[in-house]
Amino acid sequence: MRTVAFLFYYITPYIAVIVFLGGIGYQLSRWRQKRPVPANLSLFPRPQGRLGRLMDTLVDMFTLKGLFRVNRPLWVGGFIMHLGLLLLLLGHVRAFTDYYFLWDLLQWGEEQQHQFSAVAGSIAGLLFMFPLFYLLARRFSGAVKWLSSPEDYLVLGLLIAIAITGNHMRFVLDPDTHEIRQFLQGLFRFRWQPAPVSAGISFVYHFAFVQLLMVYFPFSKLMHTIGSVFSKMVAKS
Repeated sequence: MRTVAFLFYYITPYIAVIVFLGGIGYQLSRWRQKRPVPANLSLFPRPQGRLGRLMDTLVDMFTLKGLFRVNRPLWVGGFIMHLGLLLLLLGHVRAFTDYYFLWDLLQWGEEQQHQFSAVAGSIAGLLFMFPLFYLLARRFSGAVKWLSSPEDYLVLGLLIAIAITGNHMRFVLDPDTHEIRQFLQGLFRFRWQPAPVSAGISFVYHFAFVQLLMVYFPFSKLMHTIGSVFSKMVAKS
């Protein structure tokens, strides 16, 4: 177990980052080399210039307005899940740096920062996890069941595993955030630090699942998050 933990702590993170960035770059390059469709395609209402298309893309990305018009029950689950994910990503930024400007603006000390992080992180973790179970359950009934592929279950299972292990650390173990920050910053600076003991075995699984997601992301349906941006940006006015 120690050997496996060592690999997931200090070796595979670099492989995951290389595959993640390299895979995305490869996919974008492959898309760029595709021949344009020999037809004049347009969107309605038509995007007004590059800035207009960009703003429309960002609004659609953060509000899922297209899904809202088509399937509102699915939109509720998808929107809440994406909202929780966004908040979690913003919170995980603190593993590498901190929002010093915000703390200075609010005049918060370390204790207030910790309390806010604990409450906001707990809410974000639950907002991310519960909709995943809803999205998984709906794939076991109706027409969605027959349209679902093994990849759909794999992606949801991986996301649920990440959510469960992350929430287990937060609600059960309450790890030392300074330990985790030092460990991750050590990886970033190539100055390895001891693994966060206070996070327990859950951190190993959580860290491993995140790396698996990073490796899988460029070659999965999850690339739609990037592909949707490009599809709207190349749409003709």
